[in-house]
Amino acid sequence: PAGGEAPAEGAEAADAEAAPEPEPAPAPAPAEEKKRSKKVKRIPVTVSEAKSVGMSAQELMEAQEEEGKMAIEDKRIKEKADAMNQLEETIYSMRDKLSTSLSAFSTEDEKSPLMALLTSLEDWLYEDGMDVEKSVYDAKYAEIMDKCGPIEARAREADLRPDAIGELRKALARFSEFVGSSDEAYAHIEADDKAKVAAEVEAATAWLSEAEAKLAASPATADAPIKSAEITAKASALEGVCNPIMRKPKPAPKVEAAPPSPAPAEAEPAPAAEGDDAAAEPAAAPPPPAGADMDVD
Repeated sequence: PAGGEAPAEGAEAADAEAAPEPEPAPAPAPAEEKKRSKKVKRIPVTVSEAKSVGMSAQELMEAQEEEGKMAIEDKRIKEKADAMNQLEETIYSMRDKLSTSLSAFSTEDEKSPLMALLTSLEDWLYEDGMDVEKSVYDAKYAEIMDKCGPIEARAREADLRPDAIGELRKALARFSEFVGSSDEAYAHIEADDKAKVAAEVEAATAWLSEAEAKLAASPATADAPIKSAEITAKASALEGVCNPIMRKPKPAPKVEAAPPSPAPAEAEPAPAAEGDDAAAEPAAAPPPPAGADMDVD
């Protein structure tokens, strides 16, 4: 185009866009590091005999003795703490039992002084009893158990008695049934033995009836006139007499001796055949030869 600068500028811009960008110059290669040489310095070491470090035999023995003393003291402290805790627990538990589970087995004359004792021991424990010897705690504990022991024994008897009576009744029922049984399993038992069992059952039944009457007449706050151990012993005695008779095994069946077998008969000789008769008879003597001398009277 004629007479204008604009087209020239556009051409320059187009030429600039068409021209390729120059490539970046390559980075210079890193200079090689100079190798360093290692220097070794040798220092002489002097070795000398070292003395053992530790306790002497005397010091070791003293340390062991001290350790033993500490172990004994630890044991003493633990036992003392256990005795104190036992006393404290007994005070609380016994006070609760006297108001609940042991209430029916203690009279007011027993309960009132016991409650007062427990209260005084509790006060003592938290005042003057915090740091005393183990033997003192043991003595206080024994005092509580000595006064509460009879009450606990009554409760224990009342708990054990029903089972003991039940076991004796079961034994009586079993042996009574045996006496009146006509079962074939007992047919071998002699009448005298059955009579012995019947007598034992009768005596034990009478004893139990008398014992139950005494127990019914005794209040729960009194010591039981018949202990559960006595009832158990009676059942054991009954079992000891009657069981061997009831379990007597049947005698072994008698085995009859077999009759002696007859002696075997002697075999008869077989009859000879007809053709064998001549052979069986002895041969006749031959006649004397003619002309032979004969004895003449």
